Amino acid sequence: MARRHLLVALAAVSLVCAGTLVGAQTGAAVRPKPPTPPDKVVVIVVDALSKEIVEKYDMQHVQALMKDGVDTPRGYLGHTGSVTVVTHNVITSGMLPKNMGWTNEGYRDVDGVLGDPGGLYITSNFGYDEMSALQEHAGYPHLSDYLDDTGKVFTVSPKGYAAYGLSGPGSADTSVSTFTSADPCEVGGVRWRKPTGPGVPSYIEGSCGSRYWVERDKGYDTLQFPAQLYPATDDRYVVGDEPGHQGGDIWATDAALQIMAEERDAWSGLLVSLPGIDKAAHMWGGVNDPEDATPGFDPMTHMEFATATADAQVGRIMDALEESGELDSTLVVLTADHGSVAAAEGHWHGDFEPVDDYGYYNWYYGDPENDDPYDQPQEALQPLIDTENVGLSYSDSSLNVWLEDRSRASVAEAAAVMKRLPDVTAVWQRRGDHFDRVSRVRWDRMTSGGERSWFARKAQELVDTQAAPYGPDLVATLPDDTTYSVLGDHGGIQRTSQQIPIVFAGAGLSGKDLRAEVRSVDIMPTILRALGITPSYDMDGKAYRLPRTRP
Repeated sequence: MARRHLLVALAAVSLVCAGTLVGAQTGAAVRPKPPTPPDKVVVIVVDALSKEIVEKYDMQHVQALMKDGVDTPRGYLGHTGSVTVVTHNVITSGMLPKNMGWTNEGYRDVDGVLGDPGGLYITSNFGYDEMSALQEHAGYPHLSDYLDDTGKVFTVSPKGYAAYGLSGPGSADTSVSTFTSADPCEVGGVRWRKPTGPGVPSYIEGSCGSRYWVERDKGYDTLQFPAQLYPATDDRYVVGDEPGHQGGDIWATDAALQIMAEERDAWSGLLVSLPGIDKAAHMWGGVNDPEDATPGFDPMTHMEFATATADAQVGRIMDALEESGELDSTLVVLTADHGSVAAAEGHWHGDFEPVDDYGYYNWYYGDPENDDPYDQPQEALQPLIDTENVGLSYSDSSLNVWLEDRSRASVAEAAAVMKRLPDVTAVWQRRGDHFDRVSRVRWDRMTSGGERSWFARKAQELVDTQAAPYGPDLVATLPDDTTYSVLGDHGGIQRTSQQIPIVFAGAGLSGKDLRAEVRSVDIMPTILRALGITPSYDMDGKAYRLPRTRP
C-alpha cells in the first residue's frame, strides 16, 4: 500500500510538471494577480483652480500629478451653480445639484426643512446643522459614510460650508476642522480666530493663541478697489505673516499632515480644501490681477503667491504619503470646485462703494431668512428689481432669480426684463426637471468661435443640472468675460469656470489618461469603484475604471 501511494504521488507530480512544460511550450502564461484595491482616500480640492490658472502660473506639482497620474484632459465641472457651496457636496455625494438638496447660493425651502415652507435662504451662510439637515432630507450617502466602515474620515477646510459639503452629515465619528467667526480670543493685544467643527481633534483645537488659531485683524493691501469688494481682513484664507500661526492653505495642509501622523492607523479618508487661490481671484480679478501695480502691494494676497502656495501644499501632501509608505495604498484625487471668470474692461456690472465687503450687495438682493436684507442692488440689475417680484437674486457670472409671484404672466415679465440686461446671452425658465430657453441666443455677445461652440454644446446641459423646485425660477447666462459681482468670480457656464483639473493618482495608478468627458459628479462613483465598494444608492455620476500598473 505504501508503494501504491508513492506511485500515485509521483504520477501526480509528473502531470503537474508536464502541464507546466506544455504551458511553457505553447506560450501560455500564468495570469498575474489583480492589484490590491486602495484602502484610503485623499481628496484635495483647490478652490477656483481652472486649467487656465494651472498653465499661466506654472503650477509644477499640479502639472506633475496631471502628467504622472490619471488625468482627464476633457474633464470639466459639469454643473451649475459652479460655486463652492455646491461643488464640494457634489464631489463626495455623486449627486447633481438638482438632486442633492440645493443648487446654488440661493435656496427655496420647499419642504420646510429649515423653517416655514417657501422660505428663501443663502446657502453659504449654512452651518453644519443646516447643511446636514438638507443632506439627510435628500437621503443619499456621502463618501464618509462608506469610508467609516474601515476607518475614520477627517475633513479640513478654513471655509466652513466647504468643509460641511465635503464631509456630509457623517457619523458620530465624524471629524471636521474649520474656523468659527464667533468667540475670538485676545492674547497680548492680538485677536485670534478659533478652529472649530464637529469632532475637531484636540491637537488642532488647542487653546487661545496655539498653532491653529490665526490672527483676525489684518488688512494687508486689500482695503482698496477692487479687493475691498471682498477683502482679506484676517488670516483665515491668507497665509499671513504671523510666525507659527500661518493661515489659509498652509493652515489646512499643516492640519492634514498632523492628522495623518497622529491618526496613522486610524484614518481611511482625508478631505482637504485649499481656499487661497479662490480668495485672491475674487479680490483681484483672477488672471487679470494687477500684482505689483497695486498701491501698497503685498504679494501675499495676490494670485502669483496664492498659486505658488497652493501648488506647494499639493506637493507636501504627496510627499507625506510617499514618505509614510502609504501612497501605493491611497487613492488621491486632485480637483477644484470651480474655475474663475475674469471680468474684462466694460464687462463688470457691479457697483462699488469704499466699504469693506460691499460685493455682497452685488451678489445678493432680497431678504433671506438667514441674513440681513440686501437692499442695494447694482445699477445694472435695477430694471429687474423694479418688477417688485424678486424674492432673492444671486448674481456672479450668471444671474439666478427666485421670484415671489410665479404665475405664468409674472415669470414672463421677469424673463423679458432679464433678456435686456447688460451682456445677457440667453434667459432660461425652469419647467419641472429642466430649463427652457425663453429668449433668443445673443451669439453676437460671444467673442470667439470657441465660446460659441461651448455654449452650443454645453449651455443646456449645465443649466439643467440645477432644475429643482428649490432652485432658481429664472437663469440668465453671460459671456466668458463678464461678472455682475466682483472682478473675479464663478457661477456660470463659462469655460474658465467649468474647465478644471480632475486627476486621480497614487494607489498604483498608471499614467494613462481617461479620454472621456469626466465631470465632478463622476468623482464619487469612480472612487467607490477603485475601492471595490458597491454603492448603496443610485448616483447621478458615472463610475470610470482607473488604469493601474500591474505588479
